[in-house]
Amino acid sequence: MSSSYFFFSLAVGVATGAWAAYIMERKGHPRSWGFLLGFLLGLIGVIIAYVWKPKNNVPR
Repeated sequence: MSSSYFFFSLAVGVATGAWAAYIMERKGHPRSWGFLLGFLLGLIGVIIAYVWKPKNNVPR
C-alpha cells in the first residue's frame, strides 16, 4: 500500500465524517455520531445521516 493512497483515504474519511457530522448537528443529534458514520462508512454514512429522523425539539 502506498502512502499517497493511505493519506487520500484518510482525507476522504475526514471529509465525509465532517459532512455527516454537520447533517447530524442540524437534526439535533450529537456530531460525534455523524462523524463516525461518515468516517467509517463514507458516502453511505452521509446518506444514513441524511435520512436519519430528526429529534422532536429541533425547529425546522
